[in-house]
Amino acid sequence: MSRRLTMILIDQETDMLVNIDMQKTFMPGGGLAVTGGDTIVPIARRVTDRFRRESRTATLDLHMEGHISLASSYVGIDSHTMVNFEGVTDLKGVANPDRLAARALFSVDDFMDYMRKVKRQVLWPDHGLYHTEEARLHPAFRRDEFGFILVKGMDPKCDSYSAFYDNLQRPTGLAQILRRQNKRRVFLQGLAFDYCVGFSALGAVTEGFETYVIEDATRPVGYPADSVRNMYAQFRAAGVRLITSADIGA
Repeated sequence: MSRRLTMILIDQETDMLVNIDMQKTFMPGGGLAVTGGDTIVPIARRVTDRFRRESRTATLDLHMEGHISLASSYVGIDSHTMVNFEGVTDLKGVANPDRLAARALFSVDDFMDYMRKVKRQVLWPDHGLYHTEEARLHPAFRRDEFGFILVKGMDPKCDSYSAFYDNLQRPTGLAQILRRQNKRRVFLQGLAFDYCVGFSALGAVTEGFETYVIEDATRPVGYPADSVRNMYAQFRAAGVRLITSADIGA
């Protein structure tokens, strides 16, 4: 995994920029605030301007109240609780109907089936709630300046980090769209490095795209403590390339 490359010249025909979850909900004051998340906005704006509309995609992380990934869907469970399938029946009785909040849009059986497949899940604070102001695209960006907007996370029974697959590994359709447009390289920026940006990068590699993460245009959640280190290790193994905004030429 190389951090410094010679200047990369953008090919508007074969390159795609993917802005990941540039929403206030992930910035200071938002439901799932990423430290310094707002500081990347000017950088991400400058990078976006180097790509024309047809070579830009944006994702939005949106959830309904009662989503399986939200701590508020459970009774007596703190946000930022990591649930592991092996111990799920012992973790404060999560796998118990009495532990599901009235707003939960899933059953205990749904929860157990999901955990059996994904193995572990962070229960997040409420964020990206559908129809809330903070869930919208950051005002530094307009929806109509992107060729495609991908909404992820709306299935109440499944979390969704990657722009290419949800957490049950079901494809979002983005790879097919990029292939139809003859895209070969994917550049990613946004929030957060160790989750949606990182897993989107890994998904892009899996789909056969040459993949770059613009490191100064992203910030991590940093939970759990090893999340950033683990993502770097996965990047090295997969061949994801780390660059900075200064490496990108017009």
